[in-house]
Amino acid sequence: MDKKSKKVYTHCNSCKKTTSQTILFSKRFTELDEDFPENSSMYETNKVYMTIQCGGCEEVSFLIRHIGGAYANENEEYGHFDENFPNEEDETDVTLLDDDEQKALSKVLQNLYSEVEGAFREELSILAGVGLRMLVEGICIEQKISGRNLQEKIKNLQPAGLLSTNAVPILDKLRQIGNFSAHEIKGFSIEQLEYALDIINHVLKSIYLLPKINKKLKI
Repeated sequence: MDKKSKKVYTHCNSCKKTTSQTILFSKRFTELDEDFPENSSMYETNKVYMTIQCGGCEEVSFLIRHIGGAYANENEEYGHFDENFPNEEDETDVTLLDDDEQKALSKVLQNLYSEVEGAFREELSILAGVGLRMLVEGICIEQKISGRNLQEKIKNLQPAGLLSTNAVPILDKLRQIGNFSAHEIKGFSIEQLEYALDIINHVLKSIYLLPKINKKLKI
């Protein structure tokens, strides 16, 4: 660690590599392991807790650096072991629309999609289920699809040329998932909801993204 410039070199989960990071806050603690004698290199471990900001992407994250003790030999060159948070292995592996694809949506749907994304990342299954239904409702409202209820509106997406016949019953399942989540206050598993998210992603791309791509293809 460079004390003068208050920098630390460690892994950045956003950049996917080791970067120079600014230390915003740090606190050192010493832990003693009584399983080892006092004169042993394993006896004392220093833990430095740091809030850091990547010099590349500017992502703010949390780092625990273990120095000495049982971690002394983890890295022969530096003599320390780093724990970076959020941990990449702990992140929910959900397929989401990327930033450019989300920008193709209307502002209302962008905001709603962002909240659904947050629910998936935090594994809030009830909110995620309700959010998926709201996305379906939002599409129908924006496309001015008529119907007495959402079930009818979903069916009317097909004659409007916005949905294939095979996709109608699949999209209706999103309505049912949302209803179940809202009225029964019970969530489906995140794994099940990921399949539902894939469906809504496909529909959003078909309605909002593909027409814009088609305009760019001048033949």
